[in-house]
Amino acid sequence: MPIDVALEKAVKDLAAINPFVAAAKAGCDFREGKFHLKFFNRLFRIDHSSGSIEESTSDVQGTPLSRALKLVLLHYLINASGAQVAGEWITYRYLPGANFFEARFQSMGILPLQRRFGHDIEGFRQACQKLGGDAMSRTGDASYRFLALPGIPMACILNLGDEDIESSVSLLFDAASPNYLPTEDLSYAGSYLAFTLIKLAPGKGKSVEDEQGDPSC
Repeated sequence: MPIDVALEKAVKDLAAINPFVAAAKAGCDFREGKFHLKFFNRLFRIDHSSGSIEESTSDVQGTPLSRALKLVLLHYLINASGAQVAGEWITYRYLPGANFFEARFQSMGILPLQRRFGHDIEGFRQACQKLGGDAMSRTGDASYRFLALPGIPMACILNLGDEDIESSVSLLFDAASPNYLPTEDLSYAGSYLAFTLIKLAPGKGKSVEDEQGDPSC
């Protein structure tokens, strides 16, 4: 489905749901006709009846929202089931129907991270900390946990290579994530995390637009 058509449908679907029930399932506040939803370190106000989205995070006000991010926020509110976090990490390929979107997920998320941080563990750590990531004790040279949305924890793990093995980066999702977002939208969330880390990295980090263009296309 073209993303503009999907957005139009999502706006109608949002207006049709009970906002108080939806907010409870999504783990966010609903007041004065708007959902107050946190996405990583950004806070958005989403109008229940019109689907319009405003950002209230002071340091990024005025930053245009991609169509993909708008769709992620709307779909999260519509689809959130209120399911408990599973506490089990899975890679993107194990999400339902991931084979349709995995190539894009790799090219828009994994590969740019490997190019930028494959030999820069300190830059990786700094970028993850700037985005509010919590260090994890896992296999890997550096790993961080993020809360993409209230019901969707994500993790990013850097494994440094050597003369014989290339460095690698993994983006992981909590196994309960499909209870909150469709698999295609989870690829957008992963791409957002990857490119935001690249943008926050010290030195010559690139933005989404610099590296691959608008990920919503």
